[in-house]
Amino acid sequence: MNYAKEKRMTLTLRTMALGFAAFTASISMAAQNAIQSINSSQQGGADVIRIELAEPLSAVPSGFSLQSPARVAIDLPGVSNAIGKSNIDIQQGNVRSVNIAQAGERTRVVLNLKQASSYKAQLEGKTLLLVLDGGAAAAGAAPAETTRFAENLNKGTVSIQAVDFRRAPDGAGRIVVDLANNQVGVDIRQQGQSLLVEFQKSSLPDSLRRRLDVADFGTPVQKISTTQIGDKVRLLVEPRGAWEHSAYQTDNQFVLEVRTQVLDPNKLTPGPGYTGDKLSLNFQDIEIRALLQVIADFTNFNVVTSESVNGTVTLRLKDVPWDQALDIIMQARGLGKRMTGNVMLVAPKDELAAKEKADLEAEKSKAQLEPLKTQSFQLNYAKAEAIVKGLDKEGSSGKGRGILSERGSLISDARSNQLFVTDIPSKLEEIQALVAKIDIPVRQVLIEARVVEADDKFGRSLGAKLGYSNFKNASSGQSNIGGNYDAVGYQTGQLADDPGFPATQFVNLPAVGQGGNQAGSFALSLFNSAANRFLNLEISALEADGRGKVISSPRI
Repeated sequence: MNYAKEKRMTLTLRTMALGFAAFTASISMAAQNAIQSINSSQQGGADVIRIELAEPLSAVPSGFSLQSPARVAIDLPGVSNAIGKSNIDIQQGNVRSVNIAQAGERTRVVLNLKQASSYKAQLEGKTLLLVLDGGAAAAGAAPAETTRFAENLNKGTVSIQAVDFRRAPDGAGRIVVDLANNQVGVDIRQQGQSLLVEFQKSSLPDSLRRRLDVADFGTPVQKISTTQIGDKVRLLVEPRGAWEHSAYQTDNQFVLEVRTQVLDPNKLTPGPGYTGDKLSLNFQDIEIRALLQVIADFTNFNVVTSESVNGTVTLRLKDVPWDQALDIIMQARGLGKRMTGNVMLVAPKDELAAKEKADLEAEKSKAQLEPLKTQSFQLNYAKAEAIVKGLDKEGSSGKGRGILSERGSLISDARSNQLFVTDIPSKLEEIQALVAKIDIPVRQVLIEARVVEADDKFGRSLGAKLGYSNFKNASSGQSNIGGNYDAVGYQTGQLADDPGFPATQFVNLPAVGQGGNQAGSFALSLFNSAANRFLNLEISALEADGRGKVISSPRI
């Protein structure tokens, strides 16, 4: 009995083992494709990276190139890494090394380059070939070198739908070309001071063969000409001054922007309004979610995508700042973003608007249910009664509502100059910040005066007298007059011992007395005894000072 039971258990385990082995074999058969090896070589001045796979890929994988740091990244969906290491040192040509990173069912191969370079991807059986343009040659290429923006995949000729010009918000000239599909090849090159764009295997309707003068738009672009040259449509853009350009394509719309070149070497902004590092993207019908993940990997942002974000987009960008690339993606699909720290929320604009409205309504409901608190504010400079008029429910103008909530209230105390506010905590914080800005000293002007007591007796006076006298008839007793003997008396003719001596002044301008004081004087007489002649001179002067004192010095 036990033997039979044990035998049945053995058969059951064997059956389960066989089933598990078959299940494992089926998983192995349906296992993901794997990278077997990665090699590098140089052909004709270009670097060729060979990625050997276990199984052929169904389509050329998508990827993107970066300017700083110089990298090329290729995403391989449904492929794992069977090499056994995540880093391969190349150090050949323009390639430094190769990094392999696996996340879920996707593997990313990153080529670390010495200089930024574009690439071409093609399949040869189980091998994925990545051909890089010569980094040094590309860096030193002449401005007239043609840039292959997009490969032509159309077998026949297709028609250009529309050509339009607009002024971008940052002042750039934006040329928008509507293509027949997203398979049109585009070449861009600079020709002298003009920019030439050629659309491969395309035709131009007669209504679009024209020359537009767009100088009045205030952008670097002055004229735009569209012509048909063989099986190509040529778009000639004629800018003015120092300029730079960028091009991108979303689905069937090709956009060329020409903006004023930033000449300041210290300015990080490559174009007005955008500050991100430049990158190049080339995707055909890539899912929006996967494209946002590429941007997130490049910027190290955490991206949260709404479930309503779906669909695919064809996108070609060349040397465009990553934040501009993100805006282009958002505009192409009517999406919006909200940043919280380093987390980016991406959702349709209507959904974001509805969410913000719901948040505001929730805040309003919370304000109606949140418990009230009371807080006092001591005012040092402002009057409490004046503050109340600005904070009450009706506002200082009597219209609308003030800063208080519907349930808030406040009172003032004139004696202590305090405010007492009752409201929800968030409103109390707002009132506290407002009071801190209002309760400050008022800027004043100092007016100072001086009350002074003074008189006006100050003055100066100068004078002179000049006289002459003949001593022929002078008495003998007076003939021995010295040169300065009582000269003033002789000049006035008022000597005590000769009262009849006549005055001799023919210039009589004496100093005038000041403040009741007489002027001082000095006289000089010259006598010639041989000729009996007498010459006299008198100088007088007086200076009087007025006195004053400050009674008070009031200040306001």
